[in-house]
Parts: sequence; structure tokens; C-alpha cells
Amino acid sequence: MARAVLAFVLSVAAAAACADPGAEDRAALARSFEYVREPFPSIKTRTLRFVTYDEYRVEMPSALETGTDANNTIYGFYYRPRARTGAAVIVLPIANGRDLSLEKTIAIYLAHRGFRAFVMPMPYQQDRGKGADAKNVLGKVQGEAGVRLLREATRQAVLDVKRVRQWLVEKEKVNPERVGLVGVSLGSLCASITYSIDPDFRAAALVLSGGDMAEVIWHGSKETAKIKNALLAEGKDLAWTREAVRPVDPLTYATPERGKGIYMVNADADEVFPQESTRKLRKAYGDPPILMLPGNHYSVAIFSPIALEAVARHLREHLLGKRD
Repeated sequence: MARAVLAFVLSVAAAAACADPGAEDRAALARSFEYVREPFPSIKTRTLRFVTYDEYRVEMPSALETGTDANNTIYGFYYRPRARTGAAVIVLPIANGRDLSLEKTIAIYLAHRGFRAFVMPMPYQQDRGKGADAKNVLGKVQGEAGVRLLREATRQAVLDVKRVRQWLVEKEKVNPERVGLVGVSLGSLCASITYSIDPDFRAAALVLSGGDMAEVIWHGSKETAKIKNALLAEGKDLAWTREAVRPVDPLTYATPERGKGIYMVNADADEVFPQESTRKLRKAYGDPPILMLPGNHYSVAIFSPIALEAVARHLREHLLGKRD
């Protein structure tokens, strides 16, 4: 009997592997993002009070300690609306914004619609990249060392998002089944990976995103030219880059099953994430809804009101069960 049961289990596993030959490899890579829930301290300080919401500054230890002291604390901004739905959204920023004005705008927009919103600067961003010990800040290290730092920072970012979710559920009493993600540009890569591997997140809006990061780097936009040139100077080619960034490529983890909660917003002339990059990620998710706006990676900002309403509508549907 035991042998029969074992044979059945093995046959099911083999069938699953044949149905999705990348499942085993994907699961092995995803294990590096496993998060262990444990108690941790936090500080919440109200910084602004408005009629419809309050803004708080929140600090908590990062889920992963690094050699950079400033990077070992999550410094976030939390927006708590008066009218609450029990749902929350974690907003992940662009790479090189001078401040968090874009992300705060998104958070405030969502707060006006009843969502608690937490803006989480990622590793080496904002206050996390300050201080004498932040000499290896992400974006200033190029070549193979830069790719290695990108992998480490992405792992830390994903674990930190999971920690923020834990804080929202345990400290703020957010409904654990109503937590979603919004990521913009670099933030959308972290949002995509986190959402794909963690079913605790029920919805995600990926703004200006794409997959196949090696091709994005090799595409040669001004944002990635330095990375590519440094890799070329070290004798690295596209094949090396593809294997090196695979653990932090959203395309590695995206599946049609998880695509049911995805919404994409992209620009038709995006020079950072070209349409082919967007197409690949969307296909991997099973062709979820997409809002394609005219413009490039930056000029598309003129359509922010349209994008914000589309994102909010998606989150209302998938986190609150409400259709407009």
C-alpha cells in the first residue's frame, strides 16, 4: 500500500513537471526569498493630519541585515484613511527619484479610496542609502559586482515587503486577505517577484514594467548603458548576463495562475522596458489586462490620472470584490 501511494505521488509530481518544466527550477530559486515571521520592534510617528487621512513615518528593522548600517532599517511612510476598508497596498518606488513624491501621490490617492497605503523605499534608496557606510550604494557599483549587489538588494527588498505586510496585518489589523502591491519601474520588478511567489498578496499593479532583464540591460537605453558597458569591459556577454540576473528577473517567476490578480500599465514608446519586454512578462502571466498609454518612460507621466484610476479600480475589484 505504501509503495502504491509513493508511486502515485511520484507520478503526480512527474506529470506536474511535464506540464510546467520550469516549475522545479522556479521553486528552487524562490526559496531564497523565504521569509520567517518573527516579532520585531517598530516606531510609528504621525507627521501630518488631514481631514480624510493621517500620514505616519514608520521605522522597523530590515528583514535582512547587510554591512551597510543605514540600509538595515526600513523607513516608510504610512497613510491611514479615516474611512477604512480593511485593505492595504504597499507602494514600491522608482529607482532614482529625488524624493518619494510620485509614490506618495499614489498612496494618498489610494488612501482617499479607503486603502491603507505604505510607501516602502527599497534597499539603498532614500535614507537607506545615506551615510559613510553606504559607499556600495545600488546604482554606483557596476559590472559583475553591480549584478551581485542587484541580486542581494532584490532579495532584501522582497523580504522587506513581506515584513511590511506582517506589520500591517499584526499592528494595524489589516485584513490578511486584502493586501496588494503597486510597483513603478524598478519597484514593479520587486512587486512582480513578490506577488508571483507569495500568494498572501492578492493583487498587484505593475506600472512601467517588463521581463527578460538581460535584454533590458543589453537594449542600451541611457539607464542601462553603464551597466552594459561595464559588463562588456569585464568580458561578460548577453548569455552570462541572462544567467546572472535570472534569479531577479520577474519573467522567472511569473505564471498564468498568478496572472489573475495582475494589472499592467505601460508606455508604447518606453525606452527602458521596450514593448517586447512588456509582451514577454504579460504573456508569462497569461495575458492579464494592460493599459497601454502613449509616451516614453518619462513623458507618460502626463497620463497619471488615468493610470491611477485604472490601478485603483483593479485593486477595488481584487481586494474588495467591488466592480465599478
